[in-house]
Amino acid sequence: MPSIQTFNDFMATTGPTYLTSADAVINEAVKNTYAFSRLLKNKASEVTVQGGNEIRDVIMFDDSRTYDHYQPNDVFTWRNPQVTDTIKAPWRFSIDHMSWTDAEVELNTGESAGSTKVAYKRLKKIKEQRLWTSMTNGFEEDLWAPPSLAQMEVESGRLPYSLPFFITELGRDLGGSLGLRGLRPFTGATNTSTVMGLDPTVDQRWTNVIEPYAYNSGVGLGPTNEPSGAGVNVTLADDNTLSQDGGTPTITINGLFTAMDSMFMRLKYEAPATRAQYFENDNLSRQMILTSRAGVQFYRRLLRLSNDTLVNYQDAAYNNPVYSGIDITYCSDLDTAAIFPAHSGAVADKFSGGVGTDYSEVTGDKGNFSAFGTESGANTIAKGPRFYFVNGNYLTPIFHSKRYFKTHEVLRHPNQPFTYVMPVDCWHNLFCNSRQRHGVVCPIPTATS
Repeated sequence: MPSIQTFNDFMATTGPTYLTSADAVINEAVKNTYAFSRLLKNKASEVTVQGGNEIRDVIMFDDSRTYDHYQPNDVFTWRNPQVTDTIKAPWRFSIDHMSWTDAEVELNTGESAGSTKVAYKRLKKIKEQRLWTSMTNGFEEDLWAPPSLAQMEVESGRLPYSLPFFITELGRDLGGSLGLRGLRPFTGATNTSTVMGLDPTVDQRWTNVIEPYAYNSGVGLGPTNEPSGAGVNVTLADDNTLSQDGGTPTITINGLFTAMDSMFMRLKYEAPATRAQYFENDNLSRQMILTSRAGVQFYRRLLRLSNDTLVNYQDAAYNNPVYSGIDITYCSDLDTAAIFPAHSGAVADKFSGGVGTDYSEVTGDKGNFSAFGTESGANTIAKGPRFYFVNGNYLTPIFHSKRYFKTHEVLRHPNQPFTYVMPVDCWHNLFCNSRQRHGVVCPIPTATS
């Protein structure tokens, strides 16, 4: 008769078959996640698994130009510019576990040694698959957690960095060709926080790109939407969601396609020559456009309205829509993620537009916000789908080499004497090498026409 202790020993000594290498993590993540697996895809273990008491890198925002011209016999003045800044991320600690009971083991094993071994392997595989699915789905959910300085930026926090922490629609209009750039996650009334130790108001290239677009949640498309839209001028008041600490600039709000055109060029995305090249070239496939179900549906609606005939032999689905060869990827977590600026009470979801219209007409009080809401929540300031342009070449989940999904000894529950638990913990964080390589196309609600 097999004993529970034999199974406990088997679990403790055989080791986790799903964590043999960083490549195994990637392969398993592909089955369960959307963005997380793409951020890891085919990256060397030297990059994704590191040691040390924190994650560090250096970044250069300015070359401090030393180029000059001269005449023979000139006396030169030599300089040694210090052009790098250090970015750093604290380790974050996650835990999951496998568990089993006396009855589960004893009732699923046979009398013979051979059948017992088969049963042990089957139970172990089931336990590990459930654990792995739980952990990878947890990592995916962490990617879309609401930005929190206290939980993400501060060393004593508990949460890893999320995508909305690095890619924010809270921005500043800097004028010229740079346009709107995201500054930092929500901190309240001021704009003094850091992101990975750097202040984006000082290091102005330590920001993401923002492109607003005119969004109409009605059945019809308003005059500022594609395909007919020529854009509308909107004045953004100080402390507005799109121009935090940026004065009162007037910008042109275009339709979605025009906004994506601008975003693509500002991020210097590289379009794949063919569909196959996008999937075969890792650098290209790490370029992602992530959105919610509403975002995919809105994009498909615009495609149908922009074409005289249907594609794919009259197939109305527009399945797997793309922009410049890059998939518009559906992320289910964005359907319910409460990560967008919101008020404590309900706000209007459209404004009339027109030259010089103040965007505070949408928000009621110049866009100051006190909470987070879903993309279509009653309290969300700017309702509508977002399109996140994420470049996985500059954004990497990193794991600690000493606590890389480490399994611990089997524990017996003190209040449940027939239940056994094996904890598995992991030290990790999401590391961003360049914020200006990422952006968000976000909505400005417009009146239904």
